[in-house]
Order: sequence, then structure tokens, then C-alpha cells
Amino acid sequence: MPKRLDELIQGLRINKIIGDDKINISGVSYHSQKIKPNFLFVAIDGSKTSGKEFIAEAISNGAVAVATSEPPLTQNPMATIIQVENPKVFLAELANRFYDFPSQKVELIGITGTNGKTTTAYLVKSILDNAGKTAGLLGTIRHFDGENWLKAENTTPESLDIIRILSGLWQKKIKYCVLEVSSHGLELNRVYGLRFQIGVFTNLSQDHLDFHKTIEAYKAAKLKLFSGLEQNAIAIINQEDELSAEIVKITKARSISYSMKNQADITAKILNLSAGGTRLRLNVTGKEMVINFHLIGSHNVYNLLAAASVGLAYNMPMSEIKAGIEKVKVIPGRMESLDNDKGVAVFVDYAHTPAALRNLITTAREFTKKRVLLMFGCGGNRDQLKRPLMGKIATELADYVILTSDNPRDEDSSKIIQDIKAGISKNNFEVIPDRFAAIRRILFLAKIGDTVLIAGKGHEDYQIIGQEKRRFDDRLMAKRILEG
Repeated sequence: MPKRLDELIQGLRINKIIGDDKINISGVSYHSQKIKPNFLFVAIDGSKTSGKEFIAEAISNGAVAVATSEPPLTQNPMATIIQVENPKVFLAELANRFYDFPSQKVELIGITGTNGKTTTAYLVKSILDNAGKTAGLLGTIRHFDGENWLKAENTTPESLDIIRILSGLWQKKIKYCVLEVSSHGLELNRVYGLRFQIGVFTNLSQDHLDFHKTIEAYKAAKLKLFSGLEQNAIAIINQEDELSAEIVKITKARSISYSMKNQADITAKILNLSAGGTRLRLNVTGKEMVINFHLIGSHNVYNLLAAASVGLAYNMPMSEIKAGIEKVKVIPGRMESLDNDKGVAVFVDYAHTPAALRNLITTAREFTKKRVLLMFGCGGNRDQLKRPLMGKIATELADYVILTSDNPRDEDSSKIIQDIKAGISKNNFEVIPDRFAAIRRILFLAKIGDTVLIAGKGHEDYQIIGQEKRRFDDRLMAKRILEG
């Protein structure tokens, strides 16, 4: 339903308005090509382009109002101009007003941390769904809007997209939504103004320093989720991570803790770990239950504990938490097993940080009878400091390693590989820049009893080389070779 512009923006931080503010607004967009008649266009900046470059196109497509951080070149523009200090904050505030503050109606569960966000999000959704609390999902791999699964462009979408989906969930009578909250999303105001009922912290290790520059800035971004929680909200914390102590200090919310080593509200003990899954004993505030977990490894048990803590926050019986967890068979691209008749365990995994790579290899080592063979690369235009760290971890923990290309983007893949090699002191690796050839080589080297780990891209079905996004899926490529 259209809303009058002056009522929409009343009380918002606005520097200047040029033009008629009594007009009706039928929609909001930050993408000029999605503008329809009587829309308001918000000119936000992206990583490579500025929305200000598309104002003319937005107006020609039907925008009757434009929000921008810069004054117009003419005093008689073709649309009403709203000059604001921060277009991204304005977009979030405007979207909330346009869609009637849906995060105050839909219970929003935000999950943040360096690793484990996606797996935890899927587990939380399964627990909620199983308990009859159908949940939406916004995450790295895809989004669930209550009816359809949609391909994700960013881990955390822009505020307008989140708020629109939340509004749609409310209209479908869906009262819960799980949201992966990235550090970029927090720093770039994509979750500005959202009300979170639960904030979940998985862990923190080095990543995204290309964007945040320092680990302190990275931590500060993560803490924003918890400093914004209200008093009646709940903060779920990993008792073993140092950042959790800071979360408890800065949040007004009640906390629920989980751990495998320390005393906590929810704990677990691994009983058996194999290539087919993990059997564990879950302890929830003193009550115990054995769970047959289809996902592999101790790092995934931490994700299970984080998800189970959400169940505890909603006072769910342990039987419901257990059933929701056991329903999850696989997370796309997260230690995803590829069936074959070669007697070799083959896994595709998204591990693209030092901590994630360490967890992946360590997990494989626990059930592998013979050798662990690893293939990985590092993304271009991303944190360069982690490359030698990953090279060191790979060659020290795996028996043999193939260094290859990931998503080189605008960087020379050979230069990225040289950065990885800078951390290597052993001679148990080779370099094959072509990713398909590297997959073929690592599978050729594997013998009965070995485990092959194809790491870095996981669920991604593309490879970015320069400005070109080419179709490439590690899982499909490996299956083709295994079946050939």
C-alpha cells in the first residue's frame, strides 16, 4: 500500500529536501533497474560503484524521490531529492517504516562468528521447524522466504531485502527467522534497526582483514550484534572463546553458554566419530541424551551446541531438540561427502580460513585409516595475511597438499599461490593452478583408505576469474572424475 513521503520520513535524520514531500511512495529500492513508477530510490554505495551514478536511470525508470548523500547538480531536479548523511542507515530506517517494523513481529535469531554460521543456522531452523515453529532463513547459501528457497548473493543481504522478507514471513504467519549476521553486514548497517530476540556467537579467528584492517576492528563489528540486544533478549555464547567474556560485559541480554571443555549451560561429549557422523552425549542443564549426529567432527558439535542453546532459550524439551538435530543429514558444501566405489572418503568443504582448515584436516585425521590428502587455494582481493598461515596448517596437518586457484578475482592466481607457499617449510605439496586439473590429480593420488579434502569453495557453483563468473562446482567436477 502506498505511503506518503512526508509521513515516511518524519523524524528521520535529513539534511535537506528539494521538491514535493507530499507525494505517495509505492515502493523502495536501492537498485535502479528494479525501480518502478512512484518508487523511492536510495543511492547507496557498493564495493565497486556508487548509487549516485544511477540516479538518472532510476528517475527514468519511474522514481519520484531519491535519497542521496550529495546535493543535486540542479535546483530543479526531476524527482524529490532527500539529502541524508548516511544513505545505508536511511535505507534501513525507511524500510522499517515502509514495511511496518516486521522484526518487532517476527522473532529474529542472529548468528555471528568467523566459522559455523551456516551449519548452526540450518540446525536452528531444523529444531524450530520440528517443534512446529516454522522459520525463515537468510544465509550464505540460500534464503527461505516461507515458501521458496532463493539463491543468496551475500551472507547478510541489504537491510531493505531482509526487512521485505521478514514482512513476507509475517504475512504468511511465520513468526521466526534465522539470520546469518556477517561482520560486513554489521559494519555496513545491513542489520541496522533490526530487533533480535536471540544473538548467537560461534567463534572468532582471523578473517576479513582485507575489509576490517585489524582484528580489533573485526571483533568490534561482531560485538555490535550483542550490544544492540534488548534486556528481554538472549545472548548465546561459546564459553571457550575469549570474545564471549566481552559479550557478557557489553550486552543487556541474559546469556546462555555452551562448551565441550568448560562448565556451561549446555555441554557435550563425543562418544564416537566416523566418516558417517558423530555420536555424542548432550547435557542440557544437567539432563542428558545421546544424539546420533549426521555431521562430522568436533567443530560441528560446537555448532550443534549453539543450535541446541536456541532450543533451550525457547524452553523446548530435549526430545524436540534431539529430533530437530538428527533430521539434518547434510549442509551443502560443509564436509559434504561424495559417494564413490574407490574405497576413498571424499569431502567438499567451504573451509577458507586458517581455523576452518585446521578443523577440517583434524576431523578427517580422526577417522582416516591411511593418508589425508588436501586440495585448496585462497581467494583473490581478500585477506592476504591468512594465506601463509593456511599453507603452514595444510602442509603440517595433511599428508599431501595440492595448491590451486580458488576465486582469484582481480589477482594473479600464481601470486596468491606464492603467498600461500611463504608459510610452508615442508616438501609435501605440489602446485596445479587449474582447479579442475587439481581435483583430478588429488583424486588420482588417492588410494583405498585415504581421505580426500577439496576445500575452499564448498557450495559455490562458480569460479570468479577477473570480472568473469564462470560455472564451476567442486562437487560436480569431482563426481564427474570419480564416475569417469
